[in-house]
Amino acid sequence: MNYSEAVNYIENLQAEAGSDLSLKQVKYLADMIGNPENKSRIIHIAGTNGKGSVGNFIAGILAMSGYTVGRYVSPALFDYKEKIQKITGNIYGLQKEYISEEEVADNITYLVEKTEEIKKEGKKTPTAFEIETVMAYKVFADWKVDVAVVETGMGGRLDATNIVEKPVLSVITSISMDHMGYLGDTLLAIAKEKYGIIKNSVPVVAMKPEADCLEELKYTCRRHSANLSIVSRDDIRPYEFSVDRTSFIYENEKFTLGQPGIFQLDNARLALEAAKLLNKSGFRLINKQSVKEALMMCRWSGRFEVVSHNPYVIVDGAHNPDGARMLKYSLNAYFPGEKFIYIIGVFKDKDYMQVLKNTLPHAKRVYTVSAPAPRGLPAEELAGCVSKVSNNKINHVEAKKSVRDALNTISRERISGKIVVFGSLSFLHEVYEYFGTSH
Repeated sequence: MNYSEAVNYIENLQAEAGSDLSLKQVKYLADMIGNPENKSRIIHIAGTNGKGSVGNFIAGILAMSGYTVGRYVSPALFDYKEKIQKITGNIYGLQKEYISEEEVADNITYLVEKTEEIKKEGKKTPTAFEIETVMAYKVFADWKVDVAVVETGMGGRLDATNIVEKPVLSVITSISMDHMGYLGDTLLAIAKEKYGIIKNSVPVVAMKPEADCLEELKYTCRRHSANLSIVSRDDIRPYEFSVDRTSFIYENEKFTLGQPGIFQLDNARLALEAAKLLNKSGFRLINKQSVKEALMMCRWSGRFEVVSHNPYVIVDGAHNPDGARMLKYSLNAYFPGEKFIYIIGVFKDKDYMQVLKNTLPHAKRVYTVSAPAPRGLPAEELAGCVSKVSNNKINHVEAKKSVRDALNTISRERISGKIVVFGSLSFLHEVYEYFGTSH
């Protein structure tokens, strides 16, 4: 297969096979090629929101400290190849390199041949995400990275990434209600699934969860003899807070983030504790200066990011209630008292009604778009939900064919105000393409 054939194969397999709530097939595939997941040092991250930002901070800290870092993320925002990355750092800053088209083609061709062998044995074949995950572990081993930062896709316990036997660190970000159809319909049930990445004698750093989840976390760590470090935002003191510059004091040191968003304070605090634990466990090159430089340099597209100043446009992947709540807090903090023009698109399997309840009080005008099928909620249906949740108090609610269509309308009709594009990450690339913004 060439690159486009390989990507099409994966996309078609994703549509056909969907998800698999078992590690049996992915373990079998990994076994067939020599268990590459155990050939690199892995930092494993689970949680509902913040995995990408925390992983980005940790990877940046390690890279600026002199390590070659692999990174596995999902979903891709702009390009399929961004799922598997190599990150290094030097005096010029962070250097990010994606897996090449040739490497994607060669690895998927090789792994598909193995899945055909599995099929001939009469066994269930791996899903698209399972093939991609094994590819990531194999590529990290081929690249001989010093360490790899790996995010779970959805849960934890039964997530394909969880075939790694002994990571160097397990990281748990914030936990909230999402993917209830797969992970459970209570916060505790979801937390238990996330805590499934905790391994025997592997240290854990976690954002402080709600009381019953905290007890479960402590119990799980005791059961696995895993040292637990719990962090909260109470450990840091905001120093300077604007959409252009967010600084905070931690252990009498000032740190500045290169990315806005009130939730990034939590993510940075978690990354700082992870860096401290990694330093103690053998990553001795991590130092105060490399940490400060990394936090200032790290950017993570699609997370409360200003992509244009004229018009003023913010994009944010607030696709679940907790993400929407954080978006609301950030808008309140940076632009108190303002109302916004929203462009919204959501997946129909998300709790989009609660997302709307959290965000619509700050809207003066709303345009809805359809997130990509088959999971996307049609724009017309979403517009009806907006009117219902707002009790028809928003003056203008309109369904649009695309983000471009909505932005063109705002420009043509000379509608003034800050624009916030949010919801599913799956269509946010349209905003960057519209403004020709690099990422």
